[in-house]
Amino acid sequence: MVTAASILVGVTCGLALLVYAGFLATRYFFVPRYPDEIHFATTSDGWRVAVIRYRPAAEPDGDAPAFSTREPVLLVHGIASNRYNLDLTDELSMARWLAARGFDVWMVELRGRGLSTRPRLFSGIRYEWSFDEYAERDLPAAAQAILRATGAHRLHLVGFSTGALACYAWLSSPHRNVEVASLVALGGPASFKRASRALSGRLIRSLRWLRHRWLMRVLAPLSGYVHPSPLQIIHNPENTDGAIQRRAMVNMIANFSRNELLQYSDWILNDAFRSIDQRRDYRAELGRITTPALLLAGPRDVLAPPDAMKLTFEALGSTDKQFQICSRAQGMRVNYGHFDMVIGREAPAEIFPLIAGFIDAHAGASPEPSERRDQEIVEQPIGGG
Repeated sequence: MVTAASILVGVTCGLALLVYAGFLATRYFFVPRYPDEIHFATTSDGWRVAVIRYRPAAEPDGDAPAFSTREPVLLVHGIASNRYNLDLTDELSMARWLAARGFDVWMVELRGRGLSTRPRLFSGIRYEWSFDEYAERDLPAAAQAILRATGAHRLHLVGFSTGALACYAWLSSPHRNVEVASLVALGGPASFKRASRALSGRLIRSLRWLRHRWLMRVLAPLSGYVHPSPLQIIHNPENTDGAIQRRAMVNMIANFSRNELLQYSDWILNDAFRSIDQRRDYRAELGRITTPALLLAGPRDVLAPPDAMKLTFEALGSTDKQFQICSRAQGMRVNYGHFDMVIGREAPAEIFPLIAGFIDAHAGASPEPSERRDQEIVEQPIGGG
């Protein structure tokens, strides 16, 4: 006879096994990353965001070409991710690839993830921020910290996915007081009409209480062996190794905030790109951006399809701007999806050189090195998040 007590015991044991599975996956698939410096910048509302640095190599690795600029390059990770999005392994690290070729590379971890301030049990901090804080508070604080640490007077931006959208919103702000020399946006559309065919705004809204980071760690050991159609929304499996996919699920994933998902559901349901309180229409403000820009799109990218990226490109006010579809038709080895634009097998050979070339073409004179170190530095990072 099944009793309530036996059901409770069974559920408790099942949850314990899942927790243990998540712990084992974290231990087995963890990827240690050791950048040169870790700084912390305090935002205008009191959050501490981590700004991770890879210093430029004195000599390029192997036969890699060296680029002339030493102006800082700020990388902004994508949706539901952390710094591992752009620094997953030695072979698939945009940050290390650029640093090995002479760039002064910095990565920001937006609030709520990784080494930045994030909600913890009894911390009093809740998952209540929106996308707007990324653009209006986190990026300005990170940029100011970089300029203070390097002595440079301007920097370059590389944004992926939501990171690209945050770059648009920051660049179009009339309150921005940091000079940006160039922008590279990968998979960051300002239109969501096509994405709404694959994503349900109502479902996204209903999942705002879910903390999926732990669930991804539990599922990681099973990932990469089969490629169901729903998962192909986020990457092209032809360009993503299973082992990399498992490591990404353990190290790269970060939780959404509740307001963030409410905002994304609004964008998808109404094909809007605006602040959560609707005081700013970010899409309408794209014309204010005059920064030289390169936009890259993948034909297999359902979240940021080429036509949506092209509309974004056309709306930018920049006179110096380029748009490229990363596909076999353009001479590349694969048709790129979304996440494989930065962690795909072919990305270091095909995508990263495009980014480096554009930044170098818009670089000014190398700034004098600065000895200032106004930010707190941690010697070694621990864990992911």
